[in-house]
Amino acid sequence: MQIAKVQVGEQERKYSKTRIYVHPQGETLLANLSNRNTRPHTVYRKEVLPKLFTQLGWNPDTKVKWSQYAGCSCPCSPGFVVDNVYGRNIWVDVVDQ
Repeated sequence: MQIAKVQVGEQERKYSKTRIYVHPQGETLLANLSNRNTRPHTVYRKEVLPKLFTQLGWNPDTKVKWSQYAGCSCPCSPGFVVDNVYGRNIWVDVVDQ
């Protein structure tokens, strides 16, 4: 799995832990809605996060936790919550290779 695009944005609340949202590139809105509960987060953790951390200049051992509720109090925004990094949202588009 390869990283196609990374977009980093600032959160309104600078004290909130950083979130990383991973999506297949070109995924339609309907596919995104139906796939939110079945994201292959173990694959993302193994294949995408080390590459992302290198791109961002972060320590490869940066601790993250998968949360189905990363971006919202309902399970609509699953993603990784990053320990000890605050104030950002990171969106990653991936492609299977």
